[in-house]
Formats: sequence, C-alpha cells, structure tokens
Amino acid sequence: MPHRRDILKGAAALAAAAQLPAVPEAGGVRATGFESRFVYRSAQRPSYTSWVSFFPGERGQWYLTCEEVTRPAQPLPRLSPARWYEFGLPNGYDKSSLRMEMVILESSDRMKTWKVISREPARFQHSAGQFGTARTRDGRFLRFVWNVYSLDDKPHPGEIFYSSSDNGVTWRKQPPFHGPELISHPHRLRTLRDGTLVLALPVGAAWGAGTSKPVRTARDMAAPASLQMTLCFSYDQGRSWSQPLPIYPGAYASETDFVELPSGDLLCIHNSIFARPGRQILHRKGNSWWPGPFEYAAAGRVPETVALSEDGILVGCMRNSKYSWSADLGKTWQPLDGIPEAITRSRECYQPWIHYLGDGRFACAGHYGGDDAFGKVDQWIMIHSFRVETLHRAKETRLELSRDFDAARGRWLNAFTLKLSSGGRGVAGKEIELWWVERNAPGYDSFGKHTLEERMKMGGHLLRVRTGGDGVARATVPEMDPVTDPHKSYQIIARFNAGKQDPGHQVAQTPLFEFYANSVY
Repeated sequence: MPHRRDILKGAAALAAAAQLPAVPEAGGVRATGFESRFVYRSAQRPSYTSWVSFFPGERGQWYLTCEEVTRPAQPLPRLSPARWYEFGLPNGYDKSSLRMEMVILESSDRMKTWKVISREPARFQHSAGQFGTARTRDGRFLRFVWNVYSLDDKPHPGEIFYSSSDNGVTWRKQPPFHGPELISHPHRLRTLRDGTLVLALPVGAAWGAGTSKPVRTARDMAAPASLQMTLCFSYDQGRSWSQPLPIYPGAYASETDFVELPSGDLLCIHNSIFARPGRQILHRKGNSWWPGPFEYAAAGRVPETVALSEDGILVGCMRNSKYSWSADLGKTWQPLDGIPEAITRSRECYQPWIHYLGDGRFACAGHYGGDDAFGKVDQWIMIHSFRVETLHRAKETRLELSRDFDAARGRWLNAFTLKLSSGGRGVAGKEIELWWVERNAPGYDSFGKHTLEERMKMGGHLLRVRTGGDGVARATVPEMDPVTDPHKSYQIIARFNAGKQDPGHQVAQTPLFEFYANSVY
C-alpha cells in the first residue's frame, strides 16, 4: 500500500433483491445523542497512538487495537541508507529508531471503560498495518500485518498472519499467506452472522532490490492500478482461507469496507478517497461468492467505513468525522445531520471503523490527527456514539422505459413509453428526464469511460416529460425517423428525482439503452 499521504493525492429492484424495506430519502435521517468519548493515549507526549481496529468479542466484549510509538531512552538501530531509499518515505517518517508496540484494549461494560490486555513489540517502518484484527467465536485473536513494512533486511512479504490463543499474551506466526513475488496490505477483517470471516486484502507486485520496482513508490504504467483489492474468506474461524476474490475491476483500491445484507450477500463500498467511488454486490451461494458489476456512485461522498441498520440505512464515516448516510445501498450519499459542527471541523476519528449496535445505535472508532509524523500531533483514540433517527420514509420508486412497436408496419418506432410506479401503482404528475445521444456524437460512449453527468455536459439531447394520472408518460425522438442506415444507433436513458427534489420518493433510473434507429421485425 502506498503511504497514506500518497493516497490522499432501477435502485428499487436492487433493494428488493437485498430484502430491504423502503427507507428515508433526503432530509429523512439525523443523528441524535452524539457523544465523543476518550479511550486511550500513551503516557509520552506528544502521544502517538494511532491506526485502530474495532471489533466485537464472543461474549459481548469489545476490542480496540492501536499502534503505540514512543521514544526509547536509547535509540534503536536505524535502517540502512539503501533500505530507507527503498521505502521512499517523507523526511520525519522514519520510525526505525523508535519503539513500536501493537496494543489491544478490551471493554466488558459496553465500551464505558477500557483496559490494555496485550502489548506486543513490533518492528515495522511507518506502520504495522494491523487493521485486519478480529476475535473468533472460540476466543482467539487473529491479526494481519503489513510485513512488507518490516524492518528486517529481507522480510517475506507473505508472512502477514498471526494468531493468539491466550488473550494476546503470545502470538504464533502462521504459514505465509502468499508468495514473495507479491506484497499485501490487509485492511479490514469482519465477521458475518454465521461466523464467516472476511478479509479485505489489497495485493500488488513486490517492490525493493531485485524486483522490477526498486522502490515502494515506483509505478508500472502498463497496469491500470498498482494494487488489486481482493476478499478472502474463512469458514472455520481462521484456520483455513479461500483463494482471493478480486473486486472493483480496474480500480485502484488500497482500502475498502463492506456490510452483510439481510439476504446474506455482501455489499462492498469503494470510497471517495479514490477516483470513481462506487459499490459492488457479491451474491452468496453457500461458500461461494458471485460478483455483480462494479457500479459508480451516482451522488455524494462515499465514506470509507460503513454499517447497516435493520431498516436499511447505511451510515458511514470519512476520516476526520465526516459522516454520511445512504438509503439506496450506497448508490447515493448525503451528509448526516445532527453531528456537532465542532466535531465535523475537528481532527477526530481519522482512519475510522464503524459498527451498528442495534436499536438505531452506531459506534465509530478512530484516532485524533491524521497521517502525522511522530511527535508532531498529540494523538489519542476516541469512540463516537449516536443514534440514527428516521424522520420520514421515501416511497420505493420504479421507472421503466419501453420502445413503442407498430405491429401493422412491423417496425419499432423512435417513440417511448415511460412508467413511474410505487408499490405497484402509477405515480402521477412527476417530471421524467430523458437523455439521448446518437452514435459517434459528443457524449456517446459505448464503454462507460465517462459518467452520465459528464456525458450530458458533452452533448446529446435532454427531454422532459410529465406522467399522467396512470403514472405513464410518452416521448419521441423524431430526429431518428429519417435514418435508413441499419447500423445507425443512439443511446437513451431516463431518470426521476435525480436531484432529490422530491423527498417523498426514491431516486429511480433506467438502464442505458442502445437502439438502432431503423429497426424492422
């Protein structure tokens, strides 16, 4: 994974498939009872306690992990100049002479108080990367680390997995997770309802002396991305793991999060730290997973950690307390009202990790500050807690587009019928946008290179029609009627409430159709 500073440089059918109810739309959700609670900092000032994992235990406990870095009385041996060159970090980010420890804190009283139960020495440059940590149902800790950042002269980058059977007192290194030709940066480890463990594991080509990438910051310009996000699954409490399943094809992703849907499928969220954020659903069939398409987000800032309530509300957090919510499984996002302005303007909850606790309650952990050099900011660990209140519910909305057919002439017309419905009934008096563009004109795009908004700015034609009492509207594209070339086509798409002007209904959009202008049966 690059240094974190480098990183910063129809919806209704989907909801039905996931067995989710109709949910609130714009302005329909807010946070109440917000509280920021201090958890931990080291005794040395400025304190460096950062990079949390946050996860439940098997008997109602909760756990937080962090890295604690302190300045020892006698500096530890520094990296060699050659090894420092390979890492390619900014000045001030060399931690080789400092003491690093991986700390685990436990709470047995619903997160009211915390105590340190494990403190493991760590020899890593910049970060141990222990974001992928979990507690199994049989009481073991599983920990994944960034061994590519090890201070060893020749670390095996696949030795990333450790386990502890004695509450974190001792740790046993497991066999290499992958070969030395690859590097990985474990990011998220969550437990599903049936105990299945899911590990988000970005994987890339090895770097360093003797490889095609002599330094960490080198990039292969022939590759669309230097890291491929994958998911690995364990069905036996971490004793064995599946082959990695790639997600987000062609997209760079070193960090991600995911939630289990009521159907048992997995909703993966590609956040707005990266270009072209979006989502992808993995459909579960027993112990196999079938990836649906990667879909770009239609609106809003996509958070980096997410949790799902039982009434279908996705709540997420972007670093430094930027909370948002989604009513359509991550297709669109909007800011979460009710978070105190002092918090949203603060540096709290960097690199956040959120959980849903039930009964409308959420908890999100992170550290104060950012990707700071040691000694620059007094960092500490906090937990935010709040409830999410539903003010009103938007109605499920479905939009259909069909091309009209002239049976007498055996010809499909350049005319269309649009039907807007909710709960199986037509929705009257609503404006529908219809955008179309002919083949090879500005805005036409067969391969999805640009977003719809980008394409609409490039060109094409925008029509607006209104539904009648039966929820039906009609539109024509007479410009295509004179066409005789059988290969001449155009693309067309319809959408409703794209700007969320109607808070009573969900956003609805058809697929992008491509039709031949001269189409005879």
